[in-house]
Amino acid sequence: MIPAPAGDAPEASLRPRTVAAYAATAGPTAILSLPFSVYLPPYIAEGGVIAVGLVGLLFSLTTIWDGVVDPLIGTMIDRVRTGLGAHRRWMLLALVPLALLLVTIVTIGDSLPFAALFLLMVFFYSSYSLYEVAQLSWGSALVRSPADSALLYGMRDWFAKIALIAAFAAPAAAQIAIPGISLQGRIMAYASLFLVMVPIALFAIGRVPPRTIVAEPGIGWRNEIRVSLGFPPLMLLFGVQFLNSFAFGSLTSLFVFFAAAVLDLDAQSAILLFASFIGGAIASPVWTFLARRFGKPVTMIAMALLISGLLLATLAQQPRGLAQAAGFSLLLGTGFVGLLFIYSMLADLVPRDAARCGRSRSAFLFALLNLMQKFGVAAAIAVSYALLGLVGFDPQDGKASAGALHLLFVFQPVISWAIMIVLLLFMRRHMSHAAPRL
Repeated sequence: MIPAPAGDAPEASLRPRTVAAYAATAGPTAILSLPFSVYLPPYIAEGGVIAVGLVGLLFSLTTIWDGVVDPLIGTMIDRVRTGLGAHRRWMLLALVPLALLLVTIVTIGDSLPFAALFLLMVFFYSSYSLYEVAQLSWGSALVRSPADSALLYGMRDWFAKIALIAAFAAPAAAQIAIPGISLQGRIMAYASLFLVMVPIALFAIGRVPPRTIVAEPGIGWRNEIRVSLGFPPLMLLFGVQFLNSFAFGSLTSLFVFFAAAVLDLDAQSAILLFASFIGGAIASPVWTFLARRFGKPVTMIAMALLISGLLLATLAQQPRGLAQAAGFSLLLGTGFVGLLFIYSMLADLVPRDAARCGRSRSAFLFALLNLMQKFGVAAAIAVSYALLGLVGFDPQDGKASAGALHLLFVFQPVISWAIMIVLLLFMRRHMSHAAPRL
């Protein structure tokens, strides 16, 4: 990698203002990460234009598109020179189409035919990926040690939880103020917070210290594939990301139906989601400290065991009433934090990968990691809705299949996390030897 000029050399350690500014730049994509897995599938299904069984296919097809475009986005960010900076220009370019497409999807998405909605989601996901990949790879250019990466990405996750608390407060307040408000009303209230996060992100982008990233020619796709496949921790990390995303996608895609059919709290589902992110925001600084102290794989294993145990416990005793359900959601939310240290683990691997490849390809790797996340969530939605169709689940009469729904809600994520734990145990020996950063 071509070295940066002396005047642009990074600080020896992260400054608090750098950590705060970087974390705040995650706001727009943090706001938009959950509507598509929590609210959008049932919102589309209830519209009646697209059959329930085809909702999973819709998300699967958009993910196949991501499989093509995400690596190209990462390569573009790594190799194309930009006047405003290697990362910030792409983030700024993504915001306008992201906002316009969001407004279109949440206002008329449930009335569009399959092909039209598919095209809208393709462009939405592409804009989303451009912003998020640039933002994530920017973080890898800022950190200089595993402890720094745990802090930076841990605080990024903490800010994301705060943003989501604010976002989920909107539909929760709407449900309290407007009894019987539709799913469309809830998702519009949620998405409206995007307009608040955008100016915050624009301000924060200007406060993150610049890094000189010189676009370099690649070494060829064939050699890159060979180098990647021969780097076990990278392959294991991609598997961890897919399995964690599958588990998380299973929970979020079924949560609205679970609240209605199993907990009998359809009118309070937004409040329960709000409680889960309160739990995440409270726990995030604690888990960040533990990840810096004991390591990220250990922390992630602990989190997977915590959530799995909590889900399995509901088979013996379901939460009853709003108070118990809110407590369940609060505890569930505390367990999602440690699983998001996957990004910081990749940041630790970036310099080792660069030493193997001869150049830095951080954006490309973060694009692939994001792709594994999308594959996992899309696979979870596809499997969940296919199984719902198989058991004859009817969104208008969920109680008729409440038992089957409950089993899906519990066992899909638990099995996925069990396999993920095995991969993390293999990863522990690979993460202890970090190469010095370029």
